Amino acid sequence: MSAPGARRRQPQGDLPGWLGSPEGRRRATVVGGALLLGVLLAMPVGAARPSALLHTFVLLAVLGLGLRFRVAGLAVAALLVAGVHLRLDMIGVGYSDVLDTTRRAIEVALAGGNPYDLGTALQSPESPPFPYGPLALLWYLPFGDPRAVELTISFVILAVLAVRGRLVGLALFALAPPLLLTASDGSNDHSAGLLLLGAVLVARRNPLWGAAALAGAACFKPYALAWLPPLVGWAGVSALAPFALASAVLWGPAILLWGLGSILGSISRAEQIHTSSYYSLAQALEGLTRQALPPALFNGLRLVLGGALAALSLLWVRSYHGMLLAGLFIYLATLFAGYWSTFAYFAAIAPLVCWHVDEWLGVAWARVRWPGDPAGRLTAALDRRWPVRQ
Repeated sequence: MSAPGARRRQPQGDLPGWLGSPEGRRRATVVGGALLLGVLLAMPVGAARPSALLHTFVLLAVLGLGLRFRVAGLAVAALLVAGVHLRLDMIGVGYSDVLDTTRRAIEVALAGGNPYDLGTALQSPESPPFPYGPLALLWYLPFGDPRAVELTISFVILAVLAVRGRLVGLALFALAPPLLLTASDGSNDHSAGLLLLGAVLVARRNPLWGAAALAGAACFKPYALAWLPPLVGWAGVSALAPFALASAVLWGPAILLWGLGSILGSISRAEQIHTSSYYSLAQALEGLTRQALPPALFNGLRLVLGGALAALSLLWVRSYHGMLLAGLFIYLATLFAGYWSTFAYFAAIAPLVCWHVDEWLGVAWARVRWPGDPAGRLTAALDRRWPVRQ
């Protein structure tokens, strides 16, 4: 007979010893949750691709093994292999004209022409306009096939997330369907996402240098400007000086060579070529109302919403994670609350989200530590040299 009020020990049955401890059970829950997320993302619908079916079964098998054994390292390996294989299997499935337009813009610039005249009577009137920053021209200039650049960058980000060992972010990046397609369809958003992630990680340790790096990301694709107001709200108005200086250095030669009006005109023409709503608030409402809605209304609405959120971020953002989340809301409102958008834009924010999501969920402690813990040692070295700004 136990004494009144005594705490009765719950039998653990035949569970392994490491699962008998609270920490072991919590760690197993994180690993199992990440694998289950991977299964749900990889599971094919409709006409099943054999590769997707294969990795669904593999992830289910690892999930089952996790009921008896430690499988964290095996889970990372399974997610990494699935991410690489499924990206290779998606080559040639989708198409975007972004990188074809960028390649034509590079050819025009090398021939002494104005790449921002694409889509006009002055230069290649049949071509879509080039609405990106001059850094996009330099980024792809050394390579013959820009699509290979995007696919390689996708693999690099995937490998870094695997070495880092945070499972939820790895599962998201490895298997989210928009990322599988946009890694090789001709979009440039993986490169944009890499530059954006680099900028915010630098800002976490030195906001002024981070502001300069953010100017570089915006010089590649201007939608990175969504993080400027919350960065200023967090770091102070002093962040505007390095951002402005870096912007002048990066944009200045292009403005002198081709003219500010030409650049702005190209961006404006790119907005006007979309005559049907797509992947946006306008398309959602048109589906409900069964009638066409005016593009100008929604193009104005997205700017109003984005501007309002930007103003609020200046007043309220006071932390690094607040800066990240405020930038995400500004980005989503500005790009998806209008008339036309695309799922490719998720690829630009995926590296940022997948890098931080384990931290936001409070499960970063469960990361996989490889022999020698290279990720932990690198982080510790950076903390000693450039401590994280609190």
